[in-house]
Amino acid sequence: MAYVKQIKDLRKDESLENGGKAANLGEMTQNGFNVPGGFCVTGKALDYLLETNGLLPKIMEIINAMDFNDYASIEKQSADIREMITGAPIPEDMEKEIKEHIHRIKTPDRDDAFVAVRSSVSVKDSPITSFPGMMDTYHFIKGEEQIIEYIRSCWASLFTARAIYRRHQQDIPQDKGVIAPIVQKMVNSDVAGVLFTANPVTGARDEFVIEANWGLGESLVSGEAIVDYFVVTRGNPRKIKQKKVMNKNIMITIDKEKGIGRKKYELTGNMVTDCTLTEEQLYELAELGAKVEKVFECPQDIEWAYENGELFLLQARKIKGLKE
Repeated sequence: MAYVKQIKDLRKDESLENGGKAANLGEMTQNGFNVPGGFCVTGKALDYLLETNGLLPKIMEIINAMDFNDYASIEKQSADIREMITGAPIPEDMEKEIKEHIHRIKTPDRDDAFVAVRSSVSVKDSPITSFPGMMDTYHFIKGEEQIIEYIRSCWASLFTARAIYRRHQQDIPQDKGVIAPIVQKMVNSDVAGVLFTANPVTGARDEFVIEANWGLGESLVSGEAIVDYFVVTRGNPRKIKQKKVMNKNIMITIDKEKGIGRKKYELTGNMVTDCTLTEEQLYELAELGAKVEKVFECPQDIEWAYENGELFLLQARKIKGLKE
């Protein structure tokens, strides 16, 4: 059985097996968008790991005994579950398949490339195909051993305290979660952010809303960064309706001391006050948003990044809670 698929071979109707993120990245790749190449360790893989190591009954026993009024104890018990997963032997056939796909991600000179290991989630027997901010993502990872280590960590993040508690709040059975780690060639972005193809605050469908910051978009998604804000009209010709260039505070990029992994840095000098995007880039992002929205036939929440002027698409999903 295949436990790994190339992103380019995935389609949007495979979200239940591979999570919404992976399925949508595959769909966008097949529609010609500039998505970083890589692979998805499918949702079946964690099921196989748990089955071969007899872990699911043990995990469910721990969760069923949890006191959901005591978050500190949930933190401790969930850590025990994650240790069980990260320490479990990966079945030999599945590990071989993962390694084969890792070796396909190379730099032009055939060296190991930096990758990002990201989570793609869904819920079995449910229309739920994302849990924004609930699972873990890792950047600037390199080498077979480390990539596999972080795939394990990604699997284990299905059972963080916050994820277990969220499923409990939403009455989602704890054994119904699906997580499919994505391994993609790393985009070392100069600037990154989010793009909404409708205004998520007012509900206006004739506006694109763009937020941007230096470095990785992780600083923006986490909510800790002060970022630039733009509104572009949908009309023809498009116009920049609003432009707020903020005094930006932080950026996240490669850990320069270690040469691997990511690190948060305080911004200084012109990076605090300079605008992150040119007018041409704002219009390019609006054009991209319109095209992505056409593929998925509903307003989209898009993550994007620019590296050396090249625009990459990192994620697209339906805008949640959009006003009619």
